[in-house]
Amino acid sequence: MRTHLAVVGLGYIGLPLSLALCERGETVIGVDIDQRKVDELRAGITHVMEPYRGEPLEILLRRHLASGRFSVTTSLSEAAKLASVFLVTVGLPVAGDVVDKSPLLACARDLATVLSPGDLVLIRSTLVPGMMEQDIVPVLASGSGLVPGKDFHVAYAPERVAEGRAMEEFQTLDVVVSGLTDACCQRAMDVLGRLTDGQLHKTSLRVAELSKVVENAQRDVNIALAHELKLVAEQHGVDVYELIRMANTHPRVQLLEPNLGVGGFCIPNAYAYLAASISSEELIPLFSLARQINLTAPHRAARQLDEALRQAGKRLSGARVAVIGLGMKDGSNDIRQSPAVHFAEILAERGATVTAFDPTVEPYFPFQAPSLEDCLADADAVAVAAWQAEFDAAPWPALLEGARQPLVVLDLKRRLVQRLQAADWQIRGDTHLPYVAISARRLQASHDCAMEMVP
Repeated sequence: MRTHLAVVGLGYIGLPLSLALCERGETVIGVDIDQRKVDELRAGITHVMEPYRGEPLEILLRRHLASGRFSVTTSLSEAAKLASVFLVTVGLPVAGDVVDKSPLLACARDLATVLSPGDLVLIRSTLVPGMMEQDIVPVLASGSGLVPGKDFHVAYAPERVAEGRAMEEFQTLDVVVSGLTDACCQRAMDVLGRLTDGQLHKTSLRVAELSKVVENAQRDVNIALAHELKLVAEQHGVDVYELIRMANTHPRVQLLEPNLGVGGFCIPNAYAYLAASISSEELIPLFSLARQINLTAPHRAARQLDEALRQAGKRLSGARVAVIGLGMKDGSNDIRQSPAVHFAEILAERGATVTAFDPTVEPYFPFQAPSLEDCLADADAVAVAAWQAEFDAAPWPALLEGARQPLVVLDLKRRLVQRLQAADWQIRGDTHLPYVAISARRLQASHDCAMEMVP
């Protein structure tokens, strides 16, 4: 009897999903076409950052490998010997506004060849709305020779977890569930009910597909609003974060805060998925405009940094700029569509000498420094792009003594500025615009020098 669950695709979603299922007592076989990734997982190694109950994901991985609850393979046919349920997490890459369906459809074709009567194929990827009926079900039917909804079950339940909280949210969030037939939906609900303590909401395939994309698009629009509010606040010379805090005191207002932009795989791709699902004669300008606003946020931050450097008697071209963090958001090592990376590239294009450090991101970019000390050495400016937990314990005032002062600090969330202020650095700038910072030691030295020059 095949009692395993198979999770197909072991990336930022598939691996946490697999281990969350193991935490709930399931036996899981993970499938991925990347042999290197499979070899690393078998050795208990993963670069996915998903802490759970105080433990890194790697500890959970090793525990469930050792217990036999989790195993990995590159072979779908091997998985099919053990599993009758296949949870698919293969994504749809986007280049510009063009969605590439080929990875998921290739997976569906391969999966079709190993299906047996009674199996369940449960797609958990974010889709272009309409793909289940127009693409995935036909591919499964033609490749298997079986009748979907009669010989085997097909269902769709989009994941909706946030990276960094996936292990917990897989087990607690409500899930939207749909199936090709009522029986398909019920089979999926039986499986998902063993995973989450949240409610299961039954709906149609098309509504389920749309709901996930709309969730992401809504956040894209809300973040774009925050970036537009930042521009308004600049014109009025007020702190945008204070403005948002005051507006959010109203119970029906829930404004988000601006940052360098929007990264990762889900939110930036939502507009492309929506646009690909409707007639080319129809327009959805609100979503398109939000995407453009968020894409240009790193450019606006670069212009602000340039302006602040000029006010400090420097120029961006030729300046040494230290970029702190490269993940797509705080606490993430996912660099897919990372605004921090985009920002660093923009600075380099504008003539800056960029050094960047992120302890969670493997060496990949030519501007990455081997250590925080190397990143900050002789910097004319420091930009906090993505904050990692290791930065909390760094001796920032001491590290920045070696920077070229006055130091321009772009710190939109004030994680660094607060630490400098606590060390008696002089901070000029009372809004969200880049700050100019001078250490207490440099101020005292300047004062002593001035005193010596007095006759």
